[in-house]
This record gives sequence, C-alpha cells and structure tokens, in this order.
Amino acid sequence: MSFDLRKHRKIIIAVVAGIALLTGLMFLWQVGDSPNETDRIYTNVYIHGVAVGGMNPMEANAALMERFQAGLEARVVRYAVEGDVKYAFTFAEFGARFDFAPLIDTALAYSHAPSFGQRVTRVFRNTYEITESPIFIFSAERLESIMRELSVGMDTPVQNAAFREENGEISVVEETVGQGIDTVLAAEATQNILQSLTDGIVELQLISIQPTYTTEHFNFTPTLLGTFETPCACANDEARCRNIIRAAGKINNTVLYSGSVFSAGELIGAHLPNSGYEPAVVMIRGEPAEDIGGGVCQVVTTLYNAVLRSELQIIQRHNHSARVSYVDIGYDATVAGNYFDLKFKNNTDSPILITSRVDKNMLTVSIFGKDTREDGRTVRFEVRQVELLPPEPYREVIDPTIPRGIRQVTLESQMGYHVELFKIVYMDGKEIDQIKINSSVYKPLQGVIAIGAG
Repeated sequence: MSFDLRKHRKIIIAVVAGIALLTGLMFLWQVGDSPNETDRIYTNVYIHGVAVGGMNPMEANAALMERFQAGLEARVVRYAVEGDVKYAFTFAEFGARFDFAPLIDTALAYSHAPSFGQRVTRVFRNTYEITESPIFIFSAERLESIMRELSVGMDTPVQNAAFREENGEISVVEETVGQGIDTVLAAEATQNILQSLTDGIVELQLISIQPTYTTEHFNFTPTLLGTFETPCACANDEARCRNIIRAAGKINNTVLYSGSVFSAGELIGAHLPNSGYEPAVVMIRGEPAEDIGGGVCQVVTTLYNAVLRSELQIIQRHNHSARVSYVDIGYDATVAGNYFDLKFKNNTDSPILITSRVDKNMLTVSIFGKDTREDGRTVRFEVRQVELLPPEPYREVIDPTIPRGIRQVTLESQMGYHVELFKIVYMDGKEIDQIKINSSVYKPLQGVIAIGAG
C-alpha cells in the first residue's frame, strides 16, 4: 500500500504548524522570564527616560538618583522682607530627595508578569515607559531648624518689664515690644515651594510680640521680704572668692514673676562647660578637696536662707554631705551637676526681685516684693536634733615625711547629725504654728592620724 503525499498534505502541514506553534510558545514562556533573576528588571523598561532594563532595584535607584537628585538638591528657596532677599537655602539643606521605590516596584511587577498573556504582550512590545511621579521627601526636622535660624536672625527680642536695683535704689525697667517672623506661614510657604520642585521666594511676614509682663504688674513699691548674709573672707582662697563673686553676679537683679520657679543650678551654671568658674576647695563626701566652682554653694546657701525668711515656696533643696563653716547645720543648700538643685517658687501675686552682692567680706542676698503678710506676724527658725551619728575611729596612715615615732592628726573627726528645721510662726508675739521645713543628714567624718616613718 503506497502513501499518498498529496492526500495527507494538509495533515502534515497542520502537524508541523502545531509543532512550530508549541515551540514558539515554549520559547515565549522562557523569554517571558528573561532575565532569570527575579530581582532584575526586564529588557527595554524605562523610568522617566532612564533605561533600567537588566538592573536590580539598587542599581536602578542609583541610576535614577544620578540623573535627577543633583538637580533637585541645587534648587533654592529664598526668604525676603518687602522684596529684599535676606536668606537662601538649597533644597539639599532641607534634606530634599526623591523616593523611586514605587516606580522600581512597578518595573519589577511588569518584568515578572504572572500571566502568559501578559508575557506575550511584553515580548512584542518594543519599550515600556514608566512616567508616574516619584515620591518627594524632605526633612521636617531640618525645616523646623531653618525656621529657628530665620527667627534668630530676624527677631527683635521681647522684653518684659522688670525691677532693677542699682546703688541701693530699685527702679522699674519698662517693657519692650518684640518683633518676629510668622514661622507658621513661612513653613507652609516653604513646603509649597519644595513640593513644586522649583525655585521660589517666601515673603516673610513680620509680627509684633507682646510682652507678658508690663509696668502695670510693677505698680507697687517693693519692700524687703527677706535677707541673709554669710562671711566671705577670701584672704586664704582667692579663687573661691572669685567664684562667689561670679555666682552672686549671676543671680543679682533676677526678677521672678508670680508663679514662676527659680533654679539656682540652671542660672548659676557651675556644672556647665566653659562656665568661667575656677578650681577651689569644696567638700566631697565630707572631706575637703579641690573642684571647679568651689564657693558656689555658699551663694546658694545664702540665697536659700533669704528665701526661707521671705517665706517663698521651696520646691527642691539638698544639704551638703557634711557640715559647712558658714552656716549652722540644717540651713545649708547645695547644687551639683543636674541632680542637686535649689528651686523655689514665687508664690506671691506680684513679681519679686533678687539682689546679691559681696561687700566688706560679707555675701548678702536680699529678696524684694509686695509683702502681703499680716501685720503682727513674725517667724523664727529652729533646728532640732533627731540623731547623733558618731564617726568611725581615727584611720591611721604611714607617712614617710614625718619623723619616726611621731603621730599627727591630719584630719579631725567630725560628728554626724540628723536634724530637722522648723519654722515657728507668731501672731502678736503668740505662737500659732510650727512647720517642718526640711530634714538633713550629715555624715560623720572619719579622722586621719599620720604615723611617722621617716
């Protein structure tokens, strides 16, 4: 039986065509996955005209940043007052940048399309262009910082009315209306320019800043609320004396408005770098040692006692670890670092004035204000002992600089104390109240005996 080619030609052609179609489809399927790496973008993909085909996301982002980021960062926001440009900042100073991640994700999704039909379409398409806008980002922190910089450069400080003492006379210093820029409007205008991706000018709007306290708050004659003084003999320690004078100057002519809290540590600032204080003798854990700011605590202690006698509200107070020479136990106050401070509140309804001076070997701190205490009311203070804290026996140390057989006391022992300070209130000479002010514990000091070994 012979095979009739003409009879089966259509069948053969159909089979061959089927095989060819199947082969082509397999090819398309494989090509549809090319490149094989799932993190690479398909050939002929463009993002805003940048060819990213064959790149992974990191490479694509670098190519896009190289093309667009430098131009973005170079754009400028200028700030003017009545048309006169005062300041200019580049977009880079605002931390401006593009985020191309969503566009790169779109390119990857196109490159690895899940359906066969999408892959066939992709093969026959010459290019695939992504033109959606990238996400624009800037730093809110840098914008806020630049607004502060503008304020520093443009603002005229507002000045509250105040008291001032000079040569024993107290006068009122009038308030001053300040001027500043409207940073809220300036920030909004800046954001609009940044988001427009073009240069722009912000016209700064100047606003008046009204003082909180005016001369109306000082329409009374200030009287002495309380004063205190401590001896300030500086012949043996001039550095300590200079520290006392510096600290006293920091608090002199300080006005504390009604309801405000005073921080001695914050104002005096002996713990701050470059504060100008010198090394001088201080008490550390009950023993004398040299440290920056020796003498500052005497100013704080003198202030504390003036506050007590003015009957202002004590917020925070700490005693020394051992007794000091310039006041009795229970009456001292110390500042140290950011953890020990003397804070008090002006609990009167009017401003008060703090003055401080060193004169004739005496440090004096005084507080003036409106005295609303009843006539006939007086106070006195009394320290009451809670417990005696005896020191350890003298500690003996060998000293080769002392002749052998000689015993010499180099540090005297000191008794420790736990005491409480009370304020006793009288009306027309009759006691009406007792108020505990503080509780203080002073550690005993172990003495030292040097034993000669020379």
